[in-house]
Amino acid sequence: MKEKFLKALEDKDFSELFKKGGISLFLRIGGQVMGFLMSFVVAHYFGAKGLGNYVLAIVVLRIFTLVSKLGLDTFSIRFMASFAKQGKWKSIQLFRKKIITIVSITSLISSLVMFIFSFEIANLVNTDKGKELELLVGYIELSSFFILPMVFFMLHYQSLRGLKRIAEFSFFYRMSQATFSIAGLFLISQFIQSDKIPIYAYLTSLCTVSLLSYVSYYYWFNKKCNFDSSEEIEDLPLKKMLKISLPLMFAQSVQFIMAWTDKLMLGNMLGPESVAIYGVAFRFSMGVSITLMAINSIASPKFAEKFSNNDIPGMGKVALQSAKLIFWTTIPLASILLIFPKFFMGIYGSEFLIGVEVLRWLIIGRVVNALSGSVGNLMQMTGQQNNYMKILIAGSIINVTLNYILIPIYGIKGAAFASVCSLSFWNLTMVYMVKKKFGFLTIYIPFISK
Repeated sequence: MKEKFLKALEDKDFSELFKKGGISLFLRIGGQVMGFLMSFVVAHYFGAKGLGNYVLAIVVLRIFTLVSKLGLDTFSIRFMASFAKQGKWKSIQLFRKKIITIVSITSLISSLVMFIFSFEIANLVNTDKGKELELLVGYIELSSFFILPMVFFMLHYQSLRGLKRIAEFSFFYRMSQATFSIAGLFLISQFIQSDKIPIYAYLTSLCTVSLLSYVSYYYWFNKKCNFDSSEEIEDLPLKKMLKISLPLMFAQSVQFIMAWTDKLMLGNMLGPESVAIYGVAFRFSMGVSITLMAINSIASPKFAEKFSNNDIPGMGKVALQSAKLIFWTTIPLASILLIFPKFFMGIYGSEFLIGVEVLRWLIIGRVVNALSGSVGNLMQMTGQQNNYMKILIAGSIINVTLNYILIPIYGIKGAAFASVCSLSFWNLTMVYMVKKKFGFLTIYIPFISK
């Protein structure tokens, strides 16, 4: 076994997946721990309603951020990886300058809309009235001023990913916000007493990590680049950029819907307590996908590189190597959570034990997601963004429809079942599409897959 593993490490692609994916996994585990700690502290000091309103405010901020960035952050991974491989550093500079100009304009417009309609938005996502509604309105109004820092933050860490600085990307993507939010929570609470302390801490951390990610990107870009005066600058026309990025934005929007519709509809139908309980179960279930997300961080630029060189067999090899790593690390995590769901939910208090069955259902959905491999990232990096978007739209329709039908009957359990159905449809359909288009499977089957 040891000899096989050492031999596998001799393969350049597997070695990069294992080493950089391992770094990403370590940082993502740290991010999960810090995220759990943040939600635990908020739940402990501000209760289930306080945690629910905090989550809903962040969801609203993320929705407007999603629209503002127009898919250009994900788009940048594909082209920056290709440009960096070709040594087109001046092209990267021009490319980033155009993106920053576009998202600055869209972010300011989104901030204005979010602020003006803060009451209507709060009323839409929360069944409570009176003080609780006023608190959420205040959260949303305050958050509206921070769309631009969040968009820049996402653009910077995705640019680091395009440069294959996976450790830095993973820290900013998964660990930085929760870490600085916790620090901000304890620091701010020393000076003021307010129900808005959690959102103050989150927004303070957002500005901090946005600045740090900017510094990190430019440090590594300047260290890695080697300007050549004879370089022919490749200027991507705005029309071409948007032609690729807008389908990615719609795909991201649908992904967001699939991830957050449950919480938004629970908030609308049942209230913030249900959002908090479901949110804790959701966060635990995400632990099952932690290896998938870690591997994806390095697999995406590798898929982009292979595709730009028309190396389809190489893409298939990377997909299978990724699937193997994902399979053998996902099953143990899923088994522990399935066997001891009461213990994990009970950490947050007795009122959260209602979510035990919810956690079990969500784990099943995450297992299907993880075992399907890096299929979504592969489609986005290989010109299949339109098909990717169509699959996600169909999955989101299934998700919204089932939530609408099942939540009034089964409560938060209904939302969990809706999530399992939509995730399974989404992933298995993409596995089929990749097999049909490229001729290889992204799923690893032990003792059968080579």
